Amino acid sequence: MNKLATRYTRKKKNFNKKDIANKLDGLAKNVAKRNIYVVKKTSFGYNILDYVTKSTFVEDIPFLNVANRYCKALNKTKEPQSPRHIQKHIDIYHKHWNDIQFYKHTIQTSDDKVRVFTAGVRMADSLQFVKEAKKHLSTF
Repeated sequence: MNKLATRYTRKKKNFNKKDIANKLDGLAKNVAKRNIYVVKKTSFGYNILDYVTKSTFVEDIPFLNVANRYCKALNKTKEPQSPRHIQKHIDIYHKHWNDIQFYKHTIQTSDDKVRVFTAGVRMADSLQFVKEAKKHLSTF
């Protein structure tokens, strides 16, 4: 049976402890300046929360991939961001999606041809708004 080398063969490196402590302190200060955002599932979609303050940053994002991508972008940037732009597109998406559900119900249950035709035209307009909002959300 061959014996294995049991001695430690690598030399210990001498580190400058004060220099390492200063670098770690600077790193901790940079991390503490940034906000931390997380994605949380809700009944209407996904919310992005500020982890430190536990407050909602963006509400009801309809798609998980958009929420994850936007959350990753928020965590990467050093400057504080404003959620107004994305929230506007989310609100447009939800409003027109709800309108489409109403128009579908109107078309299925109504006997009046004018009402059915009007609901169909409005549904087509709302579909276009939903597609446009989806396109804008995919850019985040």
